[in-house]
Amino acid sequence: MEAYLASQVDVPLLIIGAQAWKSEQELKVLQQEGEVGKKARKRVVQLPYVPFSMLVTLIRGARGVLFPSLYEGFGLPALEAMVLGTPVLCSNTASLPEIVGDAALTVDPYDPTAICSGIRTLCGDADLRAELSRKGLAQAELFSPEAYRARLDEMYRRFL
Repeated sequence: MEAYLASQVDVPLLIIGAQAWKSEQELKVLQQEGEVGKKARKRVVQLPYVPFSMLVTLIRGARGVLFPSLYEGFGLPALEAMVLGTPVLCSNTASLPEIVGDAALTVDPYDPTAICSGIRTLCGDADLRAELSRKGLAQAELFSPEAYRARLDEMYRRFL
């Protein structure tokens, strides 16, 4: 939230999903009285739930998906965005670098300045977004059901 607000980009931040554990501090700015809270509420939209078809439409129509997760076992939201051709900005930690390869902007999830810079870069560079979209589609193919079956078949052949 801090990084997005500091970025001063001209697109709203849409947060989809139930409020995360211990996120009260992050979202506190939305409840603030005065000008700061008012500006934040104008730029940030929270939707605790959207139907699947709307979620797909929102992701497809987004300039980018921001996923600066502190830890991910796999990173499905980043992969889902890439499958839909949407550029991704995500953490450079845990499983995410392996999932996104060079098809996303990666940042230190503990560094609001790096996240802010990444948001500005992603929002301001249409050529980069097009490149990340193209690379993301190709990277997502590595995780397709066909690719999974081929890897599984190869593993069984080696052991049997």
